[in-house]
Amino acid sequence: MKKIQLISMLLLIAMAFTNCKKDSTEGPQGAQGPAGPLLTGTLEGYVSLWDQYGGRILTSQAGDTISLVGTNQKAYTDSTGLYKFPGLTTGVYSVAVSKPGFGNTMVQNIQLAGGGNTIANAKISQPSTTVVPALLDSIGALTGNITVYTTLPSNSPQARTFILYVGNTASVSANTATYLVYYTKSVNANSLKLPFVIPKTDLYDAGFVTGQTVYFAAYGIGATLTASAFVDYNNQGRTVFTALSTPPATMSLIVP
Repeated sequence: MKKIQLISMLLLIAMAFTNCKKDSTEGPQGAQGPAGPLLTGTLEGYVSLWDQYGGRILTSQAGDTISLVGTNQKAYTDSTGLYKFPGLTTGVYSVAVSKPGFGNTMVQNIQLAGGGNTIANAKISQPSTTVVPALLDSIGALTGNITVYTTLPSNSPQARTFILYVGNTASVSANTATYLVYYTKSVNANSLKLPFVIPKTDLYDAGFVTGQTVYFAAYGIGATLTASAFVDYNNQGRTVFTALSTPPATMSLIVP
Protein backbone atom coordinates (compact mmCIF):
# COMPACT_ATOMS: atom_id res chain seq x y z
CA MET A 1 0.00 0.00 0.00
CA LYS A 2 2.79 2.40 0.90
CA LYS A 3 4.46 1.60 -2.39
CA ILE A 4 1.27 2.51 -4.34
CA GLN A 5 0.89 5.73 -2.40
CA LEU A 6 4.51 6.64 -3.15
CA ILE A 7 4.04 6.05 -6.89
CA SER A 8 0.86 8.14 -6.89
CA MET A 9 2.65 11.02 -5.18
CA LEU A 10 5.49 10.87 -7.70
CA LEU A 11 3.01 11.01 -10.63
CA LEU A 12 1.25 14.05 -9.12
CA ILE A 13 4.59 15.84 -8.67
CA ALA A 14 5.60 15.05 -12.29
CA MET A 15 2.29 16.38 -13.62
CA ALA A 16 2.58 19.56 -11.58
CA PHE A 17 6.13 20.10 -12.83
CA THR A 18 5.03 19.56 -16.47
CA ASN A 19 2.17 22.05 -16.13
CA CYS A 20 4.44 24.64 -14.56
CA LYS A 21 6.98 24.23 -17.36
CA LYS A 22 4.31 24.64 -20.08
CA ASP A 23 2.90 27.79 -18.50
CA SER A 24 6.33 29.37 -18.10
CA THR A 25 7.15 28.70 -21.78
CA GLU A 26 4.00 30.30 -23.24
CA GLY A 27 3.79 33.27 -20.91
CA PRO A 28 1.04 35.89 -21.02
CA GLN A 29 -0.08 37.33 -24.41
CA GLY A 30 1.32 40.83 -25.02
CA ALA A 31 -0.91 43.74 -26.06
CA GLN A 32 -1.09 44.55 -29.83
CA GLY A 33 0.93 47.61 -30.81
CA PRO A 34 -0.56 50.64 -32.58
CA ALA A 35 -1.12 50.45 -36.37
CA GLY A 36 1.49 52.02 -38.62
CA PRO A 37 0.87 55.36 -40.29
CA LEU A 38 -1.52 55.45 -43.30
CA LEU A 39 0.64 56.42 -46.27
CA THR A 40 -0.65 58.81 -48.90
CA GLY A 41 0.77 60.01 -52.20
CA THR A 42 0.12 62.33 -55.13
CA LEU A 43 -1.21 61.30 -58.53
CA GLU A 44 -0.09 63.85 -61.11
CA GLY A 45 0.74 64.28 -64.75
CA TYR A 46 0.72 66.50 -67.81
CA VAL A 47 -2.04 66.68 -70.41
CA SER A 48 -0.73 67.51 -73.89
CA LEU A 49 -2.98 69.03 -76.57
CA TRP A 50 -2.86 68.20 -80.28
CA ASP A 51 -4.58 69.65 -83.33
CA GLN A 52 -6.47 67.61 -85.92
CA TYR A 53 -3.43 67.45 -88.22
CA GLY A 54 -1.11 65.99 -85.57
CA GLY A 55 0.58 69.21 -84.45
CA ARG A 56 1.30 69.96 -80.80
CA ILE A 57 -0.66 72.87 -79.27
CA LEU A 58 1.38 74.81 -76.72
CA THR A 59 -1.17 77.49 -75.84
CA SER A 60 -4.34 77.41 -73.71
CA GLN A 61 -3.11 74.42 -71.72
CA ALA A 62 -4.90 75.45 -68.53
CA GLY A 63 -8.40 74.34 -67.60
CA ASP A 64 -8.48 70.71 -68.76
CA THR A 65 -10.75 68.71 -66.45
CA ILE A 66 -9.35 65.53 -64.91
CA SER A 67 -11.86 63.40 -63.03
CA LEU A 68 -10.88 60.67 -60.61
CA VAL A 69 -13.09 57.82 -61.79
CA GLY A 70 -15.46 56.46 -59.15
CA THR A 71 -15.22 59.58 -56.98
CA ASN A 72 -16.40 63.20 -57.03
CA GLN A 73 -12.83 64.49 -57.10
CA LYS A 74 -11.72 66.70 -59.98
CA ALA A 75 -8.49 68.51 -60.80
CA TYR A 76 -7.67 71.10 -63.46
CA THR A 77 -4.50 71.65 -65.44
CA ASP A 78 -2.41 74.77 -64.93
CA SER A 79 -0.80 76.84 -67.67
CA THR A 80 1.81 74.11 -68.23
CA GLY A 81 -0.77 71.32 -68.53
CA LEU A 82 -0.01 69.90 -65.06
CA TYR A 83 -2.69 68.41 -62.80
CA LYS A 84 -2.41 66.94 -59.29
CA PHE A 85 -4.45 64.79 -56.92
CA PRO A 86 -2.62 65.01 -53.57
CA GLY A 87 -3.34 62.94 -50.49
CA LEU A 88 -4.46 59.71 -52.16
CA THR A 89 -4.02 56.45 -50.30
CA THR A 90 -2.27 53.46 -51.82
CA GLY A 91 -4.45 51.85 -54.48
CA VAL A 92 -5.39 51.55 -58.15
CA TYR A 93 -6.90 54.62 -59.85
CA SER A 94 -8.23 55.72 -63.24
CA VAL A 95 -8.65 59.26 -64.54
CA ALA A 96 -10.86 60.71 -67.28
CA VAL A 97 -9.61 63.77 -69.19
CA SER A 98 -11.76 66.27 -71.07
CA LYS A 99 -11.63 69.80 -72.48
CA PRO A 100 -14.19 71.74 -74.53
CA GLY A 101 -13.34 71.50 -78.23
CA PHE A 102 -11.29 68.30 -77.80
CA GLY A 103 -11.90 64.58 -77.72
CA ASN A 104 -11.67 62.91 -74.34
CA THR A 105 -9.49 60.12 -73.01
CA MET A 106 -8.93 57.86 -70.03
CA VAL A 107 -5.83 56.60 -68.24
CA GLN A 108 -6.75 53.42 -66.41
CA ASN A 109 -5.38 51.10 -63.74
CA ILE A 110 -2.77 53.49 -62.35
CA GLN A 111 -0.87 51.84 -59.49
CA LEU A 112 -0.29 54.44 -56.75
CA ALA A 113 2.04 53.65 -53.85
CA GLY A 114 1.56 55.82 -50.78
CA GLY A 115 4.44 57.98 -49.68
CA GLY A 116 5.46 59.23 -53.14
CA ASN A 117 4.33 60.68 -56.46
CA THR A 118 2.89 58.64 -59.32
CA ILE A 119 2.97 60.06 -62.86
CA ALA A 120 0.09 59.54 -65.35
CA ASN A 121 0.36 61.69 -68.49
CA ALA A 122 -2.39 61.95 -71.12
CA LYS A 123 -3.02 63.30 -74.64
CA ILE A 124 -6.18 64.72 -76.20
CA SER A 125 -6.81 65.93 -79.75
CA GLN A 126 -9.03 68.41 -81.51
CA PRO A 127 -11.65 66.61 -83.61
CA SER A 128 -11.39 66.50 -87.37
CA THR A 129 -13.37 69.17 -89.21
CA THR A 130 -13.50 67.17 -92.46
CA VAL A 131 -16.93 65.59 -92.84
CA VAL A 132 -16.74 62.49 -95.05
CA PRO A 133 -19.01 62.70 -98.13
CA ALA A 134 -21.19 59.84 -99.36
CA LEU A 135 -19.34 56.56 -99.80
CA LEU A 136 -19.07 54.41 -102.93
CA ASP A 137 -17.69 50.91 -103.36
CA SER A 138 -16.07 48.61 -105.86
CA ILE A 139 -15.18 44.92 -105.69
CA GLY A 140 -12.05 43.46 -107.27
CA ALA A 141 -12.97 41.07 -110.10
CA LEU A 142 -10.15 38.66 -109.27
CA THR A 143 -9.50 39.14 -105.55
CA GLY A 144 -13.00 39.94 -104.30
CA ASN A 145 -11.41 42.63 -102.12
CA ILE A 146 -13.64 45.61 -101.38
CA THR A 147 -12.68 49.25 -101.86
CA VAL A 148 -14.83 51.80 -100.03
CA TYR A 149 -14.00 55.27 -101.31
CA THR A 150 -15.09 58.88 -101.68
CA THR A 151 -13.92 62.25 -102.96
CA LEU A 152 -13.14 64.70 -100.17
CA PRO A 153 -14.92 68.06 -100.23
CA SER A 154 -11.82 70.27 -100.27
CA ASN A 155 -8.04 70.28 -100.49
CA SER A 156 -5.99 70.67 -97.35
CA PRO A 157 -2.39 71.88 -97.14
CA GLN A 158 -1.85 69.25 -94.44
CA ALA A 159 -2.35 65.50 -94.32
CA ARG A 160 -5.63 64.28 -92.87
CA THR A 161 -6.66 61.04 -91.20
CA PHE A 162 -9.92 59.07 -91.45
CA ILE A 163 -11.45 55.97 -89.89
CA LEU A 164 -13.87 53.38 -91.30
CA TYR A 165 -15.92 51.16 -88.98
CA VAL A 166 -17.27 47.80 -90.12
CA GLY A 167 -20.28 46.12 -88.52
CA ASN A 168 -23.05 43.61 -89.13
CA THR A 169 -26.00 45.95 -88.42
CA ALA A 170 -27.14 49.31 -89.78
CA SER A 171 -26.34 50.90 -86.41
CA VAL A 172 -22.57 50.55 -86.96
CA SER A 173 -20.75 53.62 -85.65
CA ALA A 174 -17.88 54.66 -83.39
CA ASN A 175 -19.74 53.10 -80.48
CA THR A 176 -17.72 50.10 -79.28
CA ALA A 177 -20.92 48.06 -79.05
CA THR A 178 -21.69 48.44 -82.77
CA TYR A 179 -18.44 47.90 -84.67
CA LEU A 180 -16.53 44.67 -85.29
CA VAL A 181 -13.34 45.97 -86.92
CA TYR A 182 -12.01 49.31 -88.12
CA TYR A 183 -9.51 50.74 -90.59
CA THR A 184 -7.63 54.04 -90.49
CA LYS A 185 -6.31 55.88 -93.52
CA SER A 186 -4.16 59.00 -93.89
CA VAL A 187 -4.28 61.01 -97.11
CA ASN A 188 -1.53 63.33 -98.26
CA ALA A 189 -1.75 67.10 -98.24
CA ASN A 190 -3.87 68.48 -101.11
CA SER A 191 -5.29 65.03 -101.88
CA LEU A 192 -9.00 64.66 -102.61
CA LYS A 193 -9.09 60.86 -102.81
CA LEU A 194 -10.00 58.71 -99.79
CA PRO A 195 -9.90 54.92 -100.44
CA PHE A 196 -10.20 52.13 -97.86
CA VAL A 197 -9.15 48.74 -99.25
CA ILE A 198 -10.64 45.84 -97.28
CA PRO A 199 -9.39 42.31 -97.98
CA LYS A 200 -12.26 39.87 -98.33
CA THR A 201 -10.49 37.55 -95.90
CA ASP A 202 -10.73 40.25 -93.20
CA LEU A 203 -14.51 40.11 -93.45
CA TYR A 204 -14.47 36.32 -93.20
CA ASP A 205 -12.21 36.54 -90.15
CA ALA A 206 -14.71 38.98 -88.58
CA GLY A 207 -17.47 36.39 -88.98
CA PHE A 208 -19.09 37.46 -92.23
CA VAL A 209 -20.11 34.97 -94.90
CA THR A 210 -20.78 35.35 -98.61
CA GLY A 211 -24.17 36.94 -99.24
CA GLN A 212 -24.36 38.65 -95.86
CA THR A 213 -24.80 42.44 -95.62
CA VAL A 214 -21.86 44.40 -94.23
CA TYR A 215 -22.26 47.99 -93.00
CA PHE A 216 -19.76 50.85 -92.92
CA ALA A 217 -19.45 54.22 -91.17
CA ALA A 218 -16.63 56.67 -91.96
CA TYR A 219 -15.40 59.70 -90.00
CA GLY A 220 -12.56 62.17 -90.04
CA ILE A 221 -10.33 61.73 -86.98
CA GLY A 222 -7.48 63.57 -85.27
CA ALA A 223 -4.21 62.58 -86.95
CA THR A 224 -2.40 61.75 -83.70
CA LEU A 225 -4.15 58.48 -82.94
CA THR A 226 -2.52 58.15 -79.52
CA ALA A 227 -4.32 61.39 -78.63
CA SER A 228 -7.54 60.39 -80.38
CA ALA A 229 -8.13 56.97 -78.82
CA PHE A 230 -7.78 54.91 -75.68
CA VAL A 231 -8.23 51.27 -74.78
CA ASP A 232 -11.16 50.68 -72.45
CA TYR A 233 -10.00 47.86 -70.18
CA ASN A 234 -13.45 47.76 -68.55
CA ASN A 235 -15.02 46.93 -71.93
CA GLN A 236 -13.15 43.82 -73.09
CA GLY A 237 -10.12 45.93 -74.07
CA ARG A 238 -11.96 47.62 -76.95
CA THR A 239 -10.50 50.76 -78.51
CA VAL A 240 -12.54 53.94 -78.07
CA PHE A 241 -11.86 56.63 -80.68
CA THR A 242 -12.59 60.27 -79.98
CA ALA A 243 -11.83 63.48 -81.92
CA LEU A 244 -14.21 62.40 -84.69
CA SER A 245 -15.96 64.54 -87.29
CA THR A 246 -19.76 64.41 -87.42
CA PRO A 247 -21.93 63.15 -88.94
CA PRO A 248 -20.43 59.94 -90.36
CA ALA A 249 -20.92 58.75 -93.91
CA THR A 250 -22.58 55.33 -94.03
CA MET A 251 -23.25 52.61 -96.59
CA SER A 252 -23.75 48.85 -96.95
CA LEU A 253 -23.04 46.10 -99.47
CA ILE A 254 -23.26 42.34 -99.91
CA VAL A 255 -20.17 40.32 -99.01
CA PRO A 256 -18.86 38.68 -102.23
